[in-house]
Amino acid sequence: MKFWPTYRRTIFTITLLIVSIIGMAEYKQQLEQEKLLQYEVYFWTFAVLFWGTLTGVIFTQVYDRWESYQQLKNEHAKAELALLKSKVDPHFFFNTLNNLYGLTVGKSEKAPDVILKLSEIMRYVIYDSSDERVSLKKEVEYLEKYIELFKIRFHKKVDISFSSEIENENELIAPLILSIFVENAFKHGAEQLIENAFIHIYLKAENGTLNFLVKNNFKRKKDTTKSGIGLTNLKKRLKLIYPKKHQLALQKDERLFTANLTINLR
Repeated sequence: MKFWPTYRRTIFTITLLIVSIIGMAEYKQQLEQEKLLQYEVYFWTFAVLFWGTLTGVIFTQVYDRWESYQQLKNEHAKAELALLKSKVDPHFFFNTLNNLYGLTVGKSEKAPDVILKLSEIMRYVIYDSSDERVSLKKEVEYLEKYIELFKIRFHKKVDISFSSEIENENELIAPLILSIFVENAFKHGAEQLIENAFIHIYLKAENGTLNFLVKNNFKRKKDTTKSGIGLTNLKKRLKLIYPKKHQLALQKDERLFTANLTINLR
């Protein structure tokens, strides 16, 4: 272990200093009276050096332990983030592939467009999302393609609107944060409703602050108190990536679900 050799050197140094100061104390008693003053100067100089060295050794040990702890903490946070990111719900991809199969069998003109958009989405999820931050422009483009694929996939009419006001498209954001809300709205809202389904999405980013609002209706079930896995993982990611820099409000009324996320991006 790296710590053990350092620990032994520390013990040896402290022991040597203690033995030396005890030896000087005994020697002091044997000195003649006229040499006491000179000895006092040596004694206190040595005492100051001793305590200074001891303090330095202790401080170094404490700092090394603290630095190791911080490194382990950061590695743990990165590992947890990677795990949470890998848990992005595959529900969307499975359904899209099934839909694509139907389009190709029926020789639909929509098939090439679906393949292109799906490949772009998968490229973003596999490659771009490995970065800690991406531009708002990339995240919004991914979101738009995501919504377009949902529109193509649905045979029933769904009222979907997405509007955005972005002051600086190069502002950075953690990837795959916003799509979870849209995925949740489709999965637990539009897919469950037979008619009159709607999803309204609004994004605004200015002065380093992002506000993302999603509203959708849903089919009420007996137990609607539990959050989905996607939203649960998202909450954990937000706490790790934006501690004390975000606010998430989830409101569920009789048949309306509202998600309102605010993030300080800087």
